[in-house]
Amino acid sequence: MIVIYTILFLIIAGLLYMLFEASWLKVERLDFSKKGKGLKIIHLTDLHVYLTRVSAEKIRKVVKSENPDLILLSGDYINEPIHASQFLLYLHTICKGYRTIMCLGNHDLRAFSENKAGLENFVREIEALGVEVLRNQNVTVEKDGKKYNIIGIDDLRRGCPDIEKALKGCVAGAPKIAITHNPDMAINIPGKIVDYMFCGHFHGGQIWMPFNLEFFLLRKDQLCRMGIKKGYKRINDIKVYLNRGTGNVVVPFRFLSRPEVLVCIIP
Repeated sequence: MIVIYTILFLIIAGLLYMLFEASWLKVERLDFSKKGKGLKIIHLTDLHVYLTRVSAEKIRKVVKSENPDLILLSGDYINEPIHASQFLLYLHTICKGYRTIMCLGNHDLRAFSENKAGLENFVREIEALGVEVLRNQNVTVEKDGKKYNIIGIDDLRRGCPDIEKALKGCVAGAPKIAITHNPDMAINIPGKIVDYMFCGHFHGGQIWMPFNLEFFLLRKDQLCRMGIKKGYKRINDIKVYLNRGTGNVVVPFRFLSRPEVLVCIIP
């Protein structure tokens, strides 16, 4: 009987910890300038507002404290159209007063897979908040007289990525900073076409399993099966950051993969 109680206790304790970890936000930092000088961005991804345990207010507190030049979001905000209004409120809380640029992820596109008009309306509602949605497009950001290309590439699996279109009109000589949802994009485009890429999708392994079992059992993406699932990596001559994201899928649990906000400086 003691053994049964012990096992039940461990299971309950484990579930409670994973529930806690899913709300335990971590601020990660990466300074490519090595001097703290350049374009300061905050990167967020995989908000999954319908199943997140990180409040918009908690992220807003980080944003206000860091005071970035730019906020970048790289997809997976909703799972069903019914979540759109919740996401819009969440987004407004996080980004109000800061220039914000985003792309869409596979969950967002799947939510409207049978309703193209609904997707366009969703994008219009986001843009009404002053947020720029890039689908194979780019815009220019300037700081201290230096220009930066911000490039949004459509999702590799659910979207229609078009690299040539996404790069058309980029300012020559200016850093090319790409946002896209699936990090496998880095091995599906010619090297050196972009300088930096910010992605999500893998959640860093939302619930850690030994031997990368989560990825072998649940995902078919190339990089995660190669053991590349989180943090800064150099892939195909591109500086790639794989963000663990703030939300969750399937269950509101995390284990050894805390939700994160990335603060990054690009020279």
